[in-house]
Amino acid sequence: MDIKNIKDCKLEEGNRVKLISLSTVDGSTPYLIFDNVIVSAFLDGSIYSGDIILSKCIHHSLIFALNYGAPYMKGCLITGLSASAERSYKPNGFCFAERNIPESVWFGEDHTLIIIKNNNSVGEWRGKYIIYDSRGDEAQTFNKLPDTKNYKIYRLDLSK
Repeated sequence: MDIKNIKDCKLEEGNRVKLISLSTVDGSTPYLIFDNVIVSAFLDGSIYSGDIILSKCIHHSLIFALNYGAPYMKGCLITGLSASAERSYKPNGFCFAERNIPESVWFGEDHTLIIIKNNNSVGEWRGKYIIYDSRGDEAQTFNKLPDTKNYKIYRLDLSK
């Protein structure tokens, strides 16, 4: 087994989160480290293995994605953490699961959007964009993007 440091990001409250991967026969398994405590990288505690295809620090957050079997990809935007008195850490944020990787993250005053281009109306979705909103439980599709006026937009250029 091999452990790799993938990304180290500063969060809004001054905390840091580190994305690491544990290499196994099934691929890379992502985990998060908060204050030397290791937790599952996925907010529901699930463990997935595959290829880490996205890891970026953006706007006091960490976004990552894992390709865990063609054509599927799953990832999360980590925006902070909750810690109990027993040093039990729980990441704050929200996750996404699609066939296409996110193209941008939009940070608003009270919510965040993950924008995924829906190439060729892939799968069950009909619409040009699949949008995950931190205020809701389910993604929605739209043929046009929301007004950009009240957002800080971070494009996820995967060529870098």
